[in-house]
Amino acid sequence: MHRKGSLVMASCSAILALLGCAPAATPATVSPPAAAKVETPAARAPVAPTAPASTPRAATPKYGGILTSWDAIEPEHLDIHQASSGGTLWPMGGVYNGLIQRNPLRPYNIVPELAQSWELGPDGKSYIFSLAPGVKWHDGQPFTSEDVKFSLDRMRDPPRGVVSPRKTQFVAVDKITPGQNTVKVDLTYPSPSFLATMASGWSVIMPKHVIQARGDMKRDGIGTGPFKFKQYTPGTQLTTEKNKDYFVKGRPYLDGINWYLIKDPAVQFAAFRTKRVIVTGYGSRGLSPVEVEVARREIPNVSVYGYGGGSGQDMTFNATKPPFSDARVRQAAVMALDQSEIIKAALQGGGLITSAIGPPSHEWALPETELLALPGIRKPAPADIAQARKLLEDAGLPNGIKAVYPFRTAARFGDVAQVVKDQLSKIGIDLTLQGLDAASFPEIQRRRNFDIIQTAHVATISDPDGLLRWFVTGSPDNLSGFSDPTVDDLYSRQSRTTDPAERKKIVNQLERRVMELLPIFRLFELTNYVAHWPELKGYEGLETSMNNTRWAHVWLE
Repeated sequence: MHRKGSLVMASCSAILALLGCAPAATPATVSPPAAAKVETPAARAPVAPTAPASTPRAATPKYGGILTSWDAIEPEHLDIHQASSGGTLWPMGGVYNGLIQRNPLRPYNIVPELAQSWELGPDGKSYIFSLAPGVKWHDGQPFTSEDVKFSLDRMRDPPRGVVSPRKTQFVAVDKITPGQNTVKVDLTYPSPSFLATMASGWSVIMPKHVIQARGDMKRDGIGTGPFKFKQYTPGTQLTTEKNKDYFVKGRPYLDGINWYLIKDPAVQFAAFRTKRVIVTGYGSRGLSPVEVEVARREIPNVSVYGYGGGSGQDMTFNATKPPFSDARVRQAAVMALDQSEIIKAALQGGGLITSAIGPPSHEWALPETELLALPGIRKPAPADIAQARKLLEDAGLPNGIKAVYPFRTAARFGDVAQVVKDQLSKIGIDLTLQGLDAASFPEIQRRRNFDIIQTAHVATISDPDGLLRWFVTGSPDNLSGFSDPTVDDLYSRQSRTTDPAERKKIVNQLERRVMELLPIFRLFELTNYVAHWPELKGYEGLETSMNNTRWAHVWLE
């Protein structure tokens, strides 16, 4: 037994009025640091389950206060199971719990939430989760094992009308059996990624009785988590308040959290510099390297954390219709790209070159020398440009291509799109950039109403099952519509292989295949920076922006 403890964004002036601050002077332009000095989370290594982290170190927690942060992405809605972006997860994560979670304090091993313990069957194909007693939903109803079964079924086999972007990651689950105080999950095969999937911030447990009555949780939230949903004002803010009846004794410390919905990077940084926001946002809009330097210069004892977490942006082709259904056209486009230049010009150096699964340092990535020699990753030579034009000619496109290029109008997306446009123009691919807000963008992705599009990706788990789900036939994450029997077979084989060395060989085969056919090309892996004022205590940085969204362990001093 393992035991272990379409919404319109408000104007900049309106947001500043809400925050009660005027914008600070625009920061002086400085050169990006050659190597930003940031505190990085400890490397994650497989560890045995341990007791939950005790009270954060080196200080006595204090109760009270409202934490403030920003969310740069307008939530498409508030239903975490159906959401595809962190714009929903970040402000709503504290409303819910999962069965298990990544420890919010280092090391980032897996620890309990609603499951106080769990046991792996001798055949490696079943888990029995023992549930914490006395847990109640925010409406006062008791939490039961039926809620767990309902939530897992909703994610792995969604009913009609329910979208489950991450259902591919639950493909190993065969049957869920609720008991009086337990839940048994039977798998069709031993899955090396199952616990990581269950510990993801997305794998929250939702109330069966509420969703059956309403149909979804898109307008508010009722969970078991440390914070209760209070109010959502589209374009302005989302607020949560302390759950005084939280089942973890003594938590949370905060009275609530205010998430200001701020789209403009200058307004975001002004809010942080003037202390109207205590902790910055996450993902593609944390701090830039230049802002990190400014914050360190201006704010005494500011804490800055750097993390990768598998987030970045992609160039996604519609592989179901011409011209990008032809692999030669996709290959030509990628040959014209220069990842290093995109990172330098659009991200101020705050990114890493990457292939389908991750940068060279990633444990599952291709060998570094092989990865660095791939088109789009190596710097394109004149011969590459000539070859790209020849591929277009062979595909019957000697005069090039004109295409609309949609991108999300969040921080840095537009800058990246402009660099991509400039690079593709060298081989006769003429892009018309189309900026879309976060509310309308997901529908275009899901309906595949594009020829070529700039998408964001975030690894739900740092495992091939999560990192490669974009390429699997029929996966909700497969925005390109790409289908290849070889890729599907390799994905299935690696998912069932428990020997790490053998699994890596299969993963490398799969990555070589998708880097040849290129339905999606990852433009970079983002280096994210999150910062907070010294008043925030108990915060230990991030493993990934998609985990550790509860905030039960932090306080304000």
